[in-house]
Amino acid sequence: MGRKLAVTVALLLLILLMISTISFEMHKHESRKELERAHEELLNEHLELLSRYNRLKVAYEELKARFEELKANYSEAWFRANVYWKALMLLGNRSIILRLNVSVPYEGGFKFGVIEVKIPLWKYALYRVCGNPKRLDLDPYNDTVLYDVVAKVREWLIREGLFDEERFSNALVSIAQLLPYNESVGGRPVEVLVHGGVCTEKAFLAVALLRLAGYEACVLGINVPPGHDAIAIHLSKPPRFAIADDPWYVAFKGRRYYVVESVSRGWPITIGTPLWPSAFKEGLIDMGWPYHGEKPEKIHAPPYREE
Repeated sequence: MGRKLAVTVALLLLILLMISTISFEMHKHESRKELERAHEELLNEHLELLSRYNRLKVAYEELKARFEELKANYSEAWFRANVYWKALMLLGNRSIILRLNVSVPYEGGFKFGVIEVKIPLWKYALYRVCGNPKRLDLDPYNDTVLYDVVAKVREWLIREGLFDEERFSNALVSIAQLLPYNESVGGRPVEVLVHGGVCTEKAFLAVALLRLAGYEACVLGINVPPGHDAIAIHLSKPPRFAIADDPWYVAFKGRRYYVVESVSRGWPITIGTPLWPSAFKEGLIDMGWPYHGEKPEKIHAPPYREE
């Protein structure tokens, strides 16, 4: 009897142990599932936070770029306001009235005249005080003042009955030639109209006027010490008023560009007239603005050189 009881108790204990073990394993399994669910929720939350962080990062970069743009716009606006203020302090609403000498060749010599051009003082002052006038929407080589000069020269030639392709180009060149030779002021074309300038500044003025009038023209670099700038102009036929039986020219891109001085000694010099023989003889010539120093294909400068 006692033996059966012991076996029964042992079996009961074994059953209880098994039940306890199964219950423990089931509880452990449920706990693991719970932890996995919690881990998955945390992972999803992490991914959502990461996505939000990336969106915020993109938004931050956009705001940063916008801020830099606004800062640049502010700097530009401040620059413009400062320059305009300086200009306005110099001048108010007044204008400079220029009386420019102009000449044109004809069979008996030269015909001289005067054209009157108005330059707003605010514009002149802006050119004087601003290192980069294009930031103020001013183009030194495409200015309304230069268009006015071209129009006034054309009108003068028509009134005198002397208008043609060659005379118009000579008259425009004479505007630059007859201005004072001035080494101390100079500047851009509008400033040169007021003060005069050296050979380079006069050449740039003349070329700007010629190009606005529809001519193919460029500054002609003469590379002998101390250096010099003249002018080269394409004409549809050889100039008849050149002081040479065979007018001088350089060939560039299949066209003849007739040469002319940018400066004179108080008397106009006509297109096609010889200049700087030593430079032409040695080929020390290049096509300047707007052709960036390219070499001519041919130099026609008899008797010194003819390629």
